[in-house]
Amino acid sequence: MTVYAISTFIQESGRENGSEAEASQADDQDTPLPATLRSSTLDSRIAAGPIPVALNRGPDVLEGFRGDIHPLLFGKTQLEVTANWTPIGKGRDGLDRSVVPLVYSWFTDLRPAEPRRIYSARDCSAFLPAKMGEVGPVWELDPDKIVEILKQFHPHPSMYLIATGRRAGPDGAFGLLRAVSDSYLDVAFRIHAEFFLTPGEGTPGTAPINAWYSPAYFEGNMLVNQKNGTVDYFRLALANEKALNVHLTVQAIGAFAKEAHDIVRVERMDLVGGRMPSPGEIRWAKEMTPAAATAKLAKIFYKSLEINFVPGDQALAMARSKGRPIFAVVSWGSFDDQSC
Repeated sequence: MTVYAISTFIQESGRENGSEAEASQADDQDTPLPATLRSSTLDSRIAAGPIPVALNRGPDVLEGFRGDIHPLLFGKTQLEVTANWTPIGKGRDGLDRSVVPLVYSWFTDLRPAEPRRIYSARDCSAFLPAKMGEVGPVWELDPDKIVEILKQFHPHPSMYLIATGRRAGPDGAFGLLRAVSDSYLDVAFRIHAEFFLTPGEGTPGTAPINAWYSPAYFEGNMLVNQKNGTVDYFRLALANEKALNVHLTVQAIGAFAKEAHDIVRVERMDLVGGRMPSPGEIRWAKEMTPAAATAKLAKIFYKSLEINFVPGDQALAMARSKGRPIFAVVSWGSFDDQSC
């Protein structure tokens, strides 16, 4: 049984009302927090969960496979999958100065729960559609099966984002057939998930300190050998094309209620197994480019991606040519992932 003392976990950073020197001094001591938020309010937010952003899912999205082993995987798949998870980088908002070292270590000491795991046909079936069709259509992945895959990283993943203090979601996991040849199928997918880090049973709200690790999103692909009925390659990875790609949340409940957040960069968080042939090694009969597949999956999550955004240096010329006003958006975070 784990017992926590609230006042020793989160401390004032001193950045709001004091100088940097005061912030440094506050870092060296455990300071009880003012009761700026009532415990009952925080408890109710955890119980109900934040209102998620709605998916941009249309009627053309297909059902994913819900059985045990997909008919395509009739061979004996025994794929060794390795987990890689590098430490968080320095945060933008100084969470390391807002919480005591013990709580911050919940983020800095993360390691894969299972460095290696053997994936079977049953595991890989979670990424396939109910019925394989043409290149391009999107299907929904079974969230319960995807959670079991994510447990290779950490014992307490969730497909339903509830980290407090920000807009949650959109939830979900989707795949599509990116390419097909006589011998292979290349399946691409995108997953939104988060991890509850508080030591214990992994149930938010049952401990006085709640901590969440929310990746921007996971993306990846799986190569199915149609002749052998096996999976020859699998990769599921945290997207790292942006400078910041993970959101950290710490929430204290009780007499000294407080929330603290940060956005950090993680260089690598992935599950990889098998061998992906080099470009040109497989002659695809039909295919989408990887970029097109990524964009199509992203639009299932964010309707805003259907807007034709243009760089600022092009906006004026385009507005003049089309006789339209300029609508400018300035943001400190990303519109199309879970990092902010």
